Amino acid sequence: MAKKGKNTLKDLNEFMKNQPKGEEGSSDFMEKKPTTLVEIEGVEKQLKELQALPEDALKEDALANFILQIANAHNISARKVLYKICEAVIDKTGKQESTDIMLMNTILYLSHHESIVEKLR
Repeated sequence: MAKKGKNTLKDLNEFMKNQPKGEEGSSDFMEKKPTTLVEIEGVEKQLKELQALPEDALKEDALANFILQIANAHNISARKVLYKICEAVIDKTGKQESTDIMLMNTILYLSHHESIVEKLR
């Protein structure tokens, strides 16, 4: 805590007044205009990879329709197909992050939701 009767702002003001007025490039710095930021190579690489994909590669509707076709062909829920796809993608990515573990736990919960609710009753 600050001492009673001590004014920090006054002390700071006195300190600043006592500092040398050296112009060691500070005026150069103040006269410069802002420049654009350097572009990040990693982002550029990812952008180029996305642009290299076919136009319909990232169409959510096409992927959703494909998942529904698989579910209908095998007579199972589309959700279960989606869960299996998510599990496979996470397994194939190699290094798992904390969000991957959270997603896997969520998939496990959703996959077995009915049995969990039944056991809780």
